[in-house]
Amino acid sequence: MIPTELVLSPQSYAKIVSELAEKLGSQGVSHLQLAHHFALTVSIQEEDTDLVIVKELTPNPCPVCQHRLTFLRETMERFTDNSANLIRCPMGHRYPGELKIYYLNVFQHKIEDEIEKPIKICPECGSKNIQYLGPKVMFCLDCDWDSGMEARYQVQRTIE
Repeated sequence: MIPTELVLSPQSYAKIVSELAEKLGSQGVSHLQLAHHFALTVSIQEEDTDLVIVKELTPNPCPVCQHRLTFLRETMERFTDNSANLIRCPMGHRYPGELKIYYLNVFQHKIEDEIEKPIKICPECGSKNIQYLGPKVMFCLDCDWDSGMEARYQVQRTIE
């Protein structure tokens, strides 16, 4: 499988361009620079966006000689241009094949984004330095308060 195209919404495109410009330390990033950075064709659409389009030729390896397909992008282009739906392996064998296309989400939503943090101020000391380890697992950075976390290990002390 190889990724062939990145489809973004205008908002996601603007966010990625600004992050890349900040990372590279430049004023702006062109569409061509973004495509070069990802080594993929980048398109902007209003619907069905934030996807990576991944393609796969099957069967791979060749059923005749068991060699893996090489130069997959060129092989896929030849396969789509050929109306006979035959794949040619590196050894020259031709066999019937299939092009599978997958659409993968670019952005995975985090649990923290979906669940609002219920405690913003420590109930013990009143500090705003609350650290979250999960949706309901938290502790204060300024005092010993926590949400009832259990230790995963115990320190053994030797008395001399």
